[in-house]
Amino acid sequence: MAEILLLNGPNLGQLGTRRPEMYGTTTLAEIERDVRKTVAESGHTVRCLQDESEAALVRAVHAAADCVGAIVNPGALMIAGWSLRDALESFPGPWMEVHLSNVFAREPFRHNSVISPLASGVLCGLGAYGYQLAALGLVHRLAQDAARSAGPAGPPGPAGSGPGAPGPGHGHGLGTGSGAGRAPGPGAT
Repeated sequence: MAEILLLNGPNLGQLGTRRPEMYGTTTLAEIERDVRKTVAESGHTVRCLQDESEAALVRAVHAAADCVGAIVNPGALMIAGWSLRDALESFPGPWMEVHLSNVFAREPFRHNSVISPLASGVLCGLGAYGYQLAALGLVHRLAQDAARSAGPAGPPGPAGSGPGAPGPGHGHGLGTGSGAGRAPGPGAT
């Protein structure tokens, strides 16, 4: 089975008890369980790691080169986690960034991320459910990538059709990234 990395940064081990009015009462163990259940339906397994240290997170990203994708909550490292950013830039598969709170509705210093421009997708403000949505989005992206790699299965159809062409509701960024699972850079649509 293909494995997905679930990476959580500083303070996320305290979920359920740390600022429940902001982050909810769901624990990290419950989030990990729910993500495992969500991706198991598509035949994937999950490798989970939470650490307070950016160095440990960087090592985990490097060690996960065999994973097909990742879900990452960098926590406050989104603001200045340059080493984590560099590690994620070289991650071979698509990955989703998750934040429990809406970071754009909080203090202005949280509005600029060094991590987000590299992510295949970013979910924030959806609480613990954001992780499950990230898992669904990632599995969808992986399926799209696999279909593109397989090529057309039958006779060619009209221009713009086939497994690699976006269908209705698929032009939302989950399959439009370029490079190693990254979305287009600033200014791209």
